[in-house]
Amino acid sequence: MDAETHTRVHGLQYAVAVLAALGTAGPCLLLMDTAVGGLALVTAAPVAVPLLLARWPFAFAWTCLLLGAVLCLWAYVGALAGMIVFLPAAMLLLIAPAVGPRPGPFTRRGRPRRTR
Repeated sequence: MDAETHTRVHGLQYAVAVLAALGTAGPCLLLMDTAVGGLALVTAAPVAVPLLLARWPFAFAWTCLLLGAVLCLWAYVGALAGMIVFLPAAMLLLIAPAVGPRPGPFTRRGRPRRTR
C-alpha cells in the first residue's frame, strides 16, 4: 500500500466523531439552565478534540478511545447530576476508530510506512 493513502482519517470515522460532537450539543443545551450547566459544558467541550486530529489517524483513534472511556466513566459517576445523557456520545467515540472500509490505525497494514 502507498503511504499517501493513510495520511488522513477515513470519512466514515470523521463522520462518527462529528455525530458524537453534535450529540453532546442537545444534552448540553438542555442542562444549561440547571445547576449543573457548567459541568455539562465542561463535559461536552473535549468531545470536539478528535475533530482537530483528522490528519493523524493514530492520534485520532487514541483520542477517541480515551475520551470515550473517560466519558463513559463520567456518565456513570455523574448519573445523579444528569451526566448520563452524554453516554450515546461516549459510545460513538468508542466505535469511531473502528468504522471504515480500510484497516484501522492499530493494525500493521493501517499505519503509513516511514520513508527515509
